[in-house]
Amino acid sequence: MSDRMTPSRQGPVAETSVERAAYQPAGQNLLHAADHNLRVTLEALRRKGPMSRLDLARVTGLTVPGITNIVRRLAADGLVAEEAGPSGSRANRFAIMPDGAVSLGVDVVGGRANLVAIDLDGRVVLRDACEVDVDDPAPAVVRLASEALARLAARSAGRVLGLGLTATDCAEAVRAALAPLPVVAEPDTIAAALGERQFGAATADDSFVYILLGPSTRAGMVIGGAVFNGAEHKAGRVGLMRTGEDGRLLDEALSTTALAGLEIDDPEVARWIEDASAHLMDSIIAISAFIAPRVIFIGGRLPVTWLDALIQRLGARRQERMIEPTQPYWLPELVRGSLAEDAALVGIAAMPFLEFLLPDPRRPFRPRAMASADPAS
Repeated sequence: MSDRMTPSRQGPVAETSVERAAYQPAGQNLLHAADHNLRVTLEALRRKGPMSRLDLARVTGLTVPGITNIVRRLAADGLVAEEAGPSGSRANRFAIMPDGAVSLGVDVVGGRANLVAIDLDGRVVLRDACEVDVDDPAPAVVRLASEALARLAARSAGRVLGLGLTATDCAEAVRAALAPLPVVAEPDTIAAALGERQFGAATADDSFVYILLGPSTRAGMVIGGAVFNGAEHKAGRVGLMRTGEDGRLLDEALSTTALAGLEIDDPEVARWIEDASAHLMDSIIAISAFIAPRVIFIGGRLPVTWLDALIQRLGARRQERMIEPTQPYWLPELVRGSLAEDAALVGIAAMPFLEFLLPDPRRPFRPRAMASADPAS
């Protein structure tokens, strides 16, 4: 397998957001195409389950000899294993080994850092948390990650590909302290959206918006399976929209700060749901008119019961808007993010997998005609 896919061999440093913004998908050489084919094959097994060489060739569009070489390399790295096919079948199948690789994720919000380690199936194999200094969270994040690495080593877990981190401001300090472990920093909105795509209800080529509630309101967008950031990474700042009859900023109307310490049956929560749903619906109509996503996920670091209550009220407002003659006749489905409170956390933990093993929606592969040949063969 290429060095790009085995960070433990040389300890590569993950690209920064600026470097990724300059990434040009055209003009891929054969090495890049081979790396892409490895990722596509592994993703096919992860999403569809065990398959024979012939089935993999049909799903990926590669040749059977090419698939043979790819699964041989994946098996050598402990990422897939060969098994007997169904009764009556002469062809063996290949299945992903979920514990063949592990990835860490740390989500820093306010004065707290939450950590998970996940396997290739997105299953949480370790969880921890600690308090952090809001002005300098890096030391606490480093301690948290170091302790997790020691615990994973003690239980002989699969190789750790890297650490995903939502606290982008302290990424360089964390990266320097944990070197050579790769550290991939992304905003929590991108993490939540990609968590939904990788391990949630969204499909690989889906088009959806993930609205992340919190002290501010922001959105992550995936269009045709690829992340959409907009010019200078400004897409998704929906909290700056003025909505509702009073023209308030969405950030102000939907802020969850005032909900701290309240219970679901508190009158203040009911008032927040009523006000928030009215303002958020204006934003949803605007998003839908220009992007037309299949679905809009609503999530955040809130109890599931609160999110469900908000979405139920949004559903009623959606129906009211769609039957009014001056309102849009179509609006996408509105659902709670399937990863609930862990959306950003599991999503950020998936970043090293996308960096080194799986197709990366942040930089889609678009080969030229010459790449239609099977370079892995």
